[in-house]
Amino acid sequence: MTTRLKKSAQLPLILCMAAPLALLSACSSSSSSDSDDITDSGETDDSDSAYTYSSECFANTDQTELMVCLANNVLSTLDTDEAESMVYELTEENATDYWSNLPLQGPVTRNGISLEDMSADAKEAAEVLVDAALSIQGQGTMDGIRAADTYLGENGNSLVYGEDKYALAFLGTPSASEPWIAEFSGHHYTFFASFNGSPVGATPYFVAVEPVSWVEDGVTHEPMALHKQSFVALFDSLSATELTAAQLSEAYDDVLVGPQQDGDYPETSEGLAVSTLSDAQRALVAAVIDAYAGDANETGQSAAYTTDESLDETYIAWASYSDLETQGSYARIDGPDVWIEFTVQPGVVLSDPHYHSIWRDKELDYGGNFDF
Repeated sequence: MTTRLKKSAQLPLILCMAAPLALLSACSSSSSSDSDDITDSGETDDSDSAYTYSSECFANTDQTELMVCLANNVLSTLDTDEAESMVYELTEENATDYWSNLPLQGPVTRNGISLEDMSADAKEAAEVLVDAALSIQGQGTMDGIRAADTYLGENGNSLVYGEDKYALAFLGTPSASEPWIAEFSGHHYTFFASFNGSPVGATPYFVAVEPVSWVEDGVTHEPMALHKQSFVALFDSLSATELTAAQLSEAYDDVLVGPQQDGDYPETSEGLAVSTLSDAQRALVAAVIDAYAGDANETGQSAAYTTDESLDETYIAWASYSDLETQGSYARIDGPDVWIEFTVQPGVVLSDPHYHSIWRDKELDYGGNFDF
């Protein structure tokens, strides 16, 4: 594996505007070390950091400026060496080669620093940033998948699985005007929140879960229920003729365009054309797309994918089994820009099958910075 290039930690700070008192509790975190001094402006002064912490980030109404402020908050909790381990050059290699559906301790090295290796202050700041990249729906998806990893740790191997075994990295200098990416990656969850003066996209967006459901303290947890059920509702709406037209001849044992398979889309779209469906069925296609793209915060991707023009060029498909219960089940949405896959995998830690799924943007993966 080649050496990755990292940017200098001496990056400019985007200062945040003054926050209303009601918001201070939502965007504050503790100081980065015992030596930090809180100033009257709500910022901290850490002599071992090139960054300044602000408790006023959420006064920003601009999503990109908010994320830059939160990124600097994370970096302010780190010493110089740690900060240099979190910020990388925005290169194709750094973006594409260091994420996986395998655990953090697996064969694929991750960019950045894992939550479990961070100080309490750094982890708190990182969690706030990751949440801010996501919608309320997206936060629920992420929290549920990470909780499933904790369940695997408690019922399998706690050295391999857990909610804090996820790493945060910045590809490029966090900036309100230049391209950069906040990458959050671990076992069954990865996103690339990309910015270039405004939010660009959140893909590749890999979501998976084992177990698919479990009960804890009398509460049933099913993190990917929306993803599965939206696909099932769509397929249930099809007539027998339509369902046959949507069936693919090939079987798939995993997602086709997964980690390190960037741009490997079929040359010709296959399955059933959405242009042939009723308005009610088209709405169900849009619901599947929003189950994924609706997880991103302010990228506008879900709306772009579900215009009439985009849906007219979109295809739906399934292979092997359309119930998305049986091992080997496979489902796909293939649009002019959007690509979504859902597969049912054999169990790894537990005996029951589990899900692998991915949302890609054919133009805007990794912020559209690279051609595939």
